Formats: sequence, structure tokens, C-alpha cells
Amino acid sequence: MTSETEMTTLYRKRFNIKSQITKLANALVEKTEHSIPKLQAQLDIVSKLQEKFELLKNDYYKITNQTEFTEVESALDSVEDDLLNLEVSLKTSINQLKCNVESVSLPNQSKGAPIKLPKISLPTFCGRFEEWNLFKTQFSDLINENSQLSDNENLHYLRGSFKGEAEIIETADDDFSSLFKALEQRYENKRVIVDCHIKNILNLQVMKLESSEDLRILLDKLS
Repeated sequence: MTSETEMTTLYRKRFNIKSQITKLANALVEKTEHSIPKLQAQLDIVSKLQEKFELLKNDYYKITNQTEFTEVESALDSVEDDLLNLEVSLKTSINQLKCNVESVSLPNQSKGAPIKLPKISLPTFCGRFEEWNLFKTQFSDLINENSQLSDNENLHYLRGSFKGEAEIIETADDDFSSLFKALEQRYENKRVIVDCHIKNILNLQVMKLESSEDLRILLDKLS
């Protein structure tokens, strides 16, 4: 029989996923102007939520017995359906916006073919101190400085960027500002950052021969 602590942990994970789905769905139906980059970013978050949900289902399979799993099976099916419906809604909205853009640009095709820009994915952060500054810069450029996004949307995107150790970080106030501040306080610890750099230097392999390629690799690891 599964312990109460294990069941509580599984419930919290399921509730967290369900909560993020609800907020994304509410944001989609709001009477505000949507953009393709904004919807695509939300779709990326849904993809990450689907990955988390698959891991959660595996945890249920491993930890619970048949009776316990049967009791939560309908709740899991509901979350899975919500994820699928949200994914379909976002893709439909994106396609509609693309059609609108193409119909508007048709009269101007003689002036030159439109440039197709590459898709920009959200940066990810797995909890490594030495990767925080780069992640903070990239995330701020893409999300923080986007005035069209609400605080709740910023929070969704931030949580959607987490992987590994970073996923366990939580704050008392479930809002973007407090979570981002908690990350800064934790990962901008200068002493820990210096220790990480020293550890990386000590782990460098000794160069047997001097070459431009080896020097470049060495500089990349030190920077």
C-alpha cells in the first residue's frame, strides 16, 4: 500500500499540472489580441506539461497498487484530455492567425516574398549555478521585457522553462515576481559561483600539445 506522503506528493504534482492547464486555457479565451509568438510560447509550455504528465503517470504505475490507481484513473484521464484540448485549441488559433497574415500580405507579394523567421524556443534551466546568468539574460529578453504578457503568463513560461533540480523550486507566494526573485537569491550566490568555476578549472584535462582547437576548447570551458 502506498504511503500517505507518496500519495500527497503525486497529488501535488497532478494539481500543479492541472492548475497550469487552467491558467493557460483562461488566457486563451480572454478577449485580448493574441500573437503567433505568444501562442507558440504557450504551445511550448503545453508540450513540457505533457512530458511532466507522462512522468507523473509512470510514477502512479510504479508506486500505487491496482485499487489505488483505479481511484485516480479518471482524474488522470481528465488531465490528459485537458492537455489534448488545449494543444488543439492553440494550434487552431495559430493556424487562424497565419491565414489572416497571409491573406493580408497577398496584395503585396509583388514587392518581394515574405521572410520566414526561425522559431525561437524558450530557454531551459536545470538548476546549474554556472548556467543561471545565461538563462536569466535569454529569458528576460524573450519574456520579461514583453509588455504584452501578464504576470500569470510570465509565471507559466518561467515554470515551463524548468528542468531537473529547478522544477522543485517553490515560493510561498505563487506569482512570477517572487519566484524570479527566489531564483536570483539562490543562483546569484557569488561564493557558490566561484566554487563552481574553480571546480571546473580543476577538472580540466592537461593539454598534451598546443593547438588552436585545444586552446579554443579550453577558453570555452573557462568562460
